[in-house]
Amino acid sequence: MKALKKYRWPLTGALLGVLVFLAVYGVRVLDPTSVDWILNSLSPDPIQHYLGWELFRRSPVHLPYIGANYNAVYPFRTSVLFTDSLPLAALFFKLLGGILPTRFQYFGWWGLLCYALQGGLAQAVIARIAGVQPTFGRDDKSKAAIAIIMSPGQTAKLWGSVLGAGVLVLFPALTIRMFAHTALAANWLVLLALYLWLRSDELMPTTRRACLIWGGMGLLCAGIHLYYLPMVGLVLVGYAVRRTLQKRGFAAAILPVAAFCVTALAELFLLGAFAVNFAGYSNGYLSGADVVNLFVPGIAASWEQIVYAGLGTTLAVVLALVCAAVHFSKAKAFFAAHRDWLIAGVVVLVLDLIAAGGNTVTVAGHTLFTVPIPQPLMDFWAMFSSCARLAWLAGMLLAVVGCGLVLRFWEGDNRAPAVLLAVCAAAQGWGLRQTLYNQWSYFHAAGFYQNNSQLRDPAWDAIAASGKYSHLAFATFDFEHDEFWNLVDFAADHGWTSNSFYMAHMDGNLAAVTLPGELNELSADTLYAFIDEDELARNSYGLHYYRLDGILIGSVEPIDGIEEEPAPETPGCEMNLTRSDVINGDISGDGVTLTTGGEMMTEEWTLFPGRYRVTLTGSGFDHSYIYARYGLINQETYKLDIDFTGIDPNEMTFEFTATEMLHYWRTAVHTLDDANVTVNSVTVEKVG
Repeated sequence: MKALKKYRWPLTGALLGVLVFLAVYGVRVLDPTSVDWILNSLSPDPIQHYLGWELFRRSPVHLPYIGANYNAVYPFRTSVLFTDSLPLAALFFKLLGGILPTRFQYFGWWGLLCYALQGGLAQAVIARIAGVQPTFGRDDKSKAAIAIIMSPGQTAKLWGSVLGAGVLVLFPALTIRMFAHTALAANWLVLLALYLWLRSDELMPTTRRACLIWGGMGLLCAGIHLYYLPMVGLVLVGYAVRRTLQKRGFAAAILPVAAFCVTALAELFLLGAFAVNFAGYSNGYLSGADVVNLFVPGIAASWEQIVYAGLGTTLAVVLALVCAAVHFSKAKAFFAAHRDWLIAGVVVLVLDLIAAGGNTVTVAGHTLFTVPIPQPLMDFWAMFSSCARLAWLAGMLLAVVGCGLVLRFWEGDNRAPAVLLAVCAAAQGWGLRQTLYNQWSYFHAAGFYQNNSQLRDPAWDAIAASGKYSHLAFATFDFEHDEFWNLVDFAADHGWTSNSFYMAHMDGNLAAVTLPGELNELSADTLYAFIDEDELARNSYGLHYYRLDGILIGSVEPIDGIEEEPAPETPGCEMNLTRSDVINGDISGDGVTLTTGGEMMTEEWTLFPGRYRVTLTGSGFDHSYIYARYGLINQETYKLDIDFTGIDPNEMTFEFTATEMLHYWRTAVHTLDDANVTVNSVTVEKVG
């Protein structure tokens, strides 16, 4: 009871976060045995997070890499870190693996925890800035801690801090990332860092204590998501700047930074971050933030670059500036008394916006200039290539400072600032209303919690029960298929390995080149999967082939009780035109229509060596230029030498020979003049 009374205000903020979470996402996501809502996600990311955990929980442990996953890209090694499966949670529940049900997820409760911590820590930070946090003394008789009685004005402002916490609970990055990039919903890590910084004089009276606390923050960040390392690290820079201004000495400023870095690196080592196969950190670009997007929605260049802090954040900042202007002398005295905090805070804000902007400076949707960066620095920075995310720190810092200063600078009716912050929270929700409604409707749909797996044939269970198989192998590396995730889920459920998986910071080129080698030495304990274009290679390998639920599978030995599918003389497969990249054209259910200056690139396929025939149907081909190309991502691409064997305005056919594996092969169609060109289908056949 004493603890509840002591922390009742942060707990009230946490309760606000819990109520918002339950209102938006409901309670069904909290069932740890309910996983279908994850597997039914529109985005592959939540599926990756869950299946990464499922493969990891049954993976063997080989010291020192306790976070290594040997089941996801068998026989190679990756890390639970790079499946964004919340490594700390994954490690904890792996220890309990023997008593957990076959299907188990912790992501729903993680979401609830994130909202609770977001609300509780936001209240604590806002109250601290406002100068109205409850204080405690000691009863002379009982020696117990007792709350010092507060005035009605202080109580009203504490309620205002709870309402201000609503601005952070409804912070756009939290709502957008929750159950999308689930680990990235840990915005509360930034708030925790701000809280520790604000209370550093009390909580960190010695350098040793500071090293322990900031070292713990390094462990938390590295064990949740890498992008929080630079965000929290920038708050730590603010701590170091203030310690320097306080003239506490070099050690007091630098050693906590060193502790943060060392503990984070040590944990990353144990998680296997530096020992994974197919690691590729540099993708050659930085997705930077537009600083104006913090206050103006809709100007981000891409979804990944959205850093909008919300209408409520903007309103809180404006109100804080108005209050400071109206009560200028009070504000001036406050900032003069807290000069070290002001300087350190500005340093954090400026450095954060520089880091979040990347090397391309964009303001209000207009690119001003690009800063040339040496390749070694680019390779390092590209570990955080989606660097726009770092601006979340700036957004949250502005939100809590805005709310806190409204409470601190207001004079007169003590209830008024609470009302103003309630308006800010309401404005934050109003600006986010469409996203909140979409989330609510999505997570409250009954069909979302049903088993919609494509694997319905009872033969799948018979295959698993036979005990003959322990590995699943895909012919090529391509996870852009629903069938891929269904099959990996099947493998994970039955304790099998998978030779292919989607991971963050993965060298897709290396995976694409390496994984087809699985077919060089066929194994009787492996079930082979051929999805879409991989079916073209079926006649090249001496397997027994079967089709279950439309999926072609192969086995070295016959599978009892299932009828084999005869091999076609000429395997063929039609490309999915909805996955094409189109410029100056439209994609519909009937195909692709290109207008003046139109260009079309089909989806990317991997083709095994052989002779191929490609047939395009549509209209206007006599006004087009058609070719085929291949080449690894971010490397030189090559045009194929093709032979047109059929030329007609409504149908074009060409053939070519692949003497080696063709990675990321595509067919291209360009218009030559003002006439429209329509592509209704593209069919590829292996003719030799």
